[in-house]
Amino acid sequence: MDWRAVLTDLRAHLPAPTSGRQVRGSLRWLEAEMLAQGANPAALRNIVYRDVGTPQDKAALRSILAELAQEVGRPLPGAVTPAPPPALPEGLELLGRSKKRAYRQFLAGVRAGRAPRLIVTGRAGAGKTVLLGGVAQALEAAGVAVRRLSLSGDAAPTLALGESRGGAYAVQAQAQADAARRAVPEAGVWLIRVTDDLHFAGEPPRDLQGRPIPAARWAVDALLERAPAGVGVLLALESRRGLDSLQHEVIELTPPTRAEARRYLMARLGVPAQEADALVRDTGRHLDRLTLLVSLRSGDPGAGHLLSDPDTRRLVEASAALHAADLGRGDQPWPGALLRAALGQEPRRLPPHARALLRGSEDAGWSPSPVLQAAWPAVSLEARQRGLERLADAEPGADPSSPADQEALLPVRLGAMALLGDWAGLAAWVGTHPDDSRHLPPLWPLIRQSAGGTERETLARAVVSHHAGRGEYTESRIRDALFTLLESSRDPVRAWARVKLAESSLEGGAMDAARSQLQHPEVASIVAARAPLDAWTVAAQADALLVEAALARWQGDLVAATRAAGDPRTAVGGPRALLWRGLIAKDAGRWQEALEALQSVPASSPLLSARARYQEGDLRLRLGQATLALGALQDAAARLLSAGAAAEERARVLARSATALRRLGRPLEAQAQLERALALVPDDPRRRLDAVPRARLLSEGLPILLALGRPDEALAQGAAALALLRRSDLRPAETAYRERRTRYRLALAYLTRGLGVPYLQPFGGPQADHPDLAQARTLLDGLIAQAPGGSDREQMLLFDMRLSRALAEPEPLRALEHAGWALEMTAHPYEEAQARAMRAEARLRSGQADAALLDINRAHALLRRVHSGPGVPGGPDAGLRPPDPGLLAQLLALEARASIQEGARTLSWLSGALGERELAPFRPGVWREAGLALERGHPDPWAVLLAFAPGHPLDDLRPPDALRVLAARAAPDH
Repeated sequence: MDWRAVLTDLRAHLPAPTSGRQVRGSLRWLEAEMLAQGANPAALRNIVYRDVGTPQDKAALRSILAELAQEVGRPLPGAVTPAPPPALPEGLELLGRSKKRAYRQFLAGVRAGRAPRLIVTGRAGAGKTVLLGGVAQALEAAGVAVRRLSLSGDAAPTLALGESRGGAYAVQAQAQADAARRAVPEAGVWLIRVTDDLHFAGEPPRDLQGRPIPAARWAVDALLERAPAGVGVLLALESRRGLDSLQHEVIELTPPTRAEARRYLMARLGVPAQEADALVRDTGRHLDRLTLLVSLRSGDPGAGHLLSDPDTRRLVEASAALHAADLGRGDQPWPGALLRAALGQEPRRLPPHARALLRGSEDAGWSPSPVLQAAWPAVSLEARQRGLERLADAEPGADPSSPADQEALLPVRLGAMALLGDWAGLAAWVGTHPDDSRHLPPLWPLIRQSAGGTERETLARAVVSHHAGRGEYTESRIRDALFTLLESSRDPVRAWARVKLAESSLEGGAMDAARSQLQHPEVASIVAARAPLDAWTVAAQADALLVEAALARWQGDLVAATRAAGDPRTAVGGPRALLWRGLIAKDAGRWQEALEALQSVPASSPLLSARARYQEGDLRLRLGQATLALGALQDAAARLLSAGAAAEERARVLARSATALRRLGRPLEAQAQLERALALVPDDPRRRLDAVPRARLLSEGLPILLALGRPDEALAQGAAALALLRRSDLRPAETAYRERRTRYRLALAYLTRGLGVPYLQPFGGPQADHPDLAQARTLLDGLIAQAPGGSDREQMLLFDMRLSRALAEPEPLRALEHAGWALEMTAHPYEEAQARAMRAEARLRSGQADAALLDINRAHALLRRVHSGPGVPGGPDAGLRPPDPGLLAQLLALEARASIQEGARTLSWLSGALGERELAPFRPGVWREAGLALERGHPDPWAVLLAFAPGHPLDDLRPPDALRVLAARAAPDH
């Protein structure tokens, strides 16, 4: 039938399509109709253009075309196609006469009531499995009982063969015959597949005299001949070895020809000839693989088909083991290293029919298809065990794959060890690689249930240390692991667990509970113990001293904190002890010592080194080294991400780096960074107990909004932060501090709005009062009066409030008082430079220009000391040119205000001083302050402007605006 001509004729007589509707008679319409009838729509184009397709699909298309022909009143042209014969199973309909003959011959015998006996032979891929599957499907549909038996390789497990290895050959032969007899069905049809590599626990098949015989002959003698008279048998063999003397009919099956395989794929998959040719080449004309490939693309082949093919079986078994061991990944794709380790080969080297079970790529990762996942339950325990052993033996550094792949391989290796019950190996691994304990929490339920003795205690300690290191003291797994340790019969183990309970109380702000745990008799006796000490006692002593140091630090007793953290017994704490020493030295104002300790925390401890870099960045911000601070904070954020740190900790570091960006005059970047941080800690109404982390981020964002000139949004965000803090029931001391800090930032919002400028240096104090300035002073005065003092951070907050209070004061002499009080609090050059800059600003407003210049010059000298201060790398490229561009801009603006009487000379000097790239974000503010000073303090500002920039027509602008316009035109292109 000329399908194309028929379709063209019918389209010519169909009515014109209505707009917006699918065109009847179009290829897309025909595909939809075929799908509705249960036919394969992908076969349509091959039928129409090449007359290639299954009889069923052609019949469906003819039926659709007949309805169209009746609709337009035309006869369907072409010869009438006879009704299709009974459907052949997939894989036989287009492939090979021998397979069709065997199929029809055997089924005809069964349907005629006979018990046919038929032998088919053919090498792997000739179609034996497809033939057996088609026969079984047809018989089961007709209600015939079917028994299937597949014997490949070692048949002893399949036939439940008893122990016969090593006995007399006759005994072995009899055992094989008895096992075969037990497998024979009493009725129905028996479909048998036997491969040439058949053996029984290493012994060859034997005849009743004990002589070795080919597998094919054994199958005929032991299986086919032993079947009862009423049982039909279809026996599929790989070769005819040993069958020459038999009288049974044997049909030789041959693999499909290239043309047959191509037509089959084109019809079943709807692929063009070129793609079909490529698939035929890749599958090697192997019929089982061709049919499996088709079924994988169009349906579910079933676990039996997947496990019967060596390539798909290897993938099913490997992926089942990988899925079992990969407890922490969930539905994420498997990196190439994982699947490669499980398979023992590159996934991309799998043949197409096996690769069709996977989704993804080497770069994007591999995911199991639903068909592959459905086959996992059919994997034997032995095969899964072998896969787990292969994963457990995979060395993380054994191949040159990417670090990300290696990082993905490690937790799977540990998971495989746990599933294999290798508790000694798992305990030894985390003992020598403590940072890898982060992969243990998903394994804890299995550890808790199956591990025992010292190994369970070692692994429980690793789980506790992991969660404690992340500050996750409320996690159910750390509590369960702690109580496991408290059940130990060993005193040092219980003492160590109590120290960790003290850490938990400390983290939650329950200082009395923490001290009570430290004073427990079990802990006290362990801390007082002397050598020789076991590992648990040494660790308990070190951790107890560090908790004691933390308690003293929180209480402001830095002498006691330093003494506890410096105890030689804390040395066993390694990186953690170094981190605590750095923290305490930082609080005590020993800057160089703090930086040395923090920089000594090794990168081999990713989480602790990330925290050390964060503390270093925070310290450098305090010391005025904003550029170096930003580098340390960004490095800390990257390390936390790679170490799998908790979202709250990562968010805290991102927020602090946003502050560094703001200090460098990059508020837009800072706001983007803060939004990333807030996304990590979403507002969850269910977290009623601890809202501090998100409130802290919102509070940190207020100065960024103010730098962007958005004080109204800052006020709203500050109110939201306070609302969160007021609903928090945990960490009362921390909550109270964050509330004071947020209220201080609300005062900054009123100060910024009252001054009418963004919160970006330079700042000039007010010439007159404003309601927003009055509100800022009210808030600041209340906070200053209630300042608790004591701790280092409270002193820092009070210092900042004194500076802001001076800036909010319209009375210059009162502003001088607050600046003076701030100056008395300074502890290092950067703070003194800030305080002197603020005092210079107040002195300029009070008319003390000469005194102001003294403070300005001293501040410049102090800023140079910041450039060469603690921990600053040497050389001209230290990254600190200038160390704090915002403060330098403030000093330049103040100097311009103090010397504005010199007119154009001052403006020329200022233009040159502002040339450094880092000052670019602050230039508009400096020119604004210089212009205001020129407007207010010079008798002839326009003469100065004309002398500074002759030929520029700016007569209609005020001097501040004129200078900003001129500066924008002359700004260097960086």
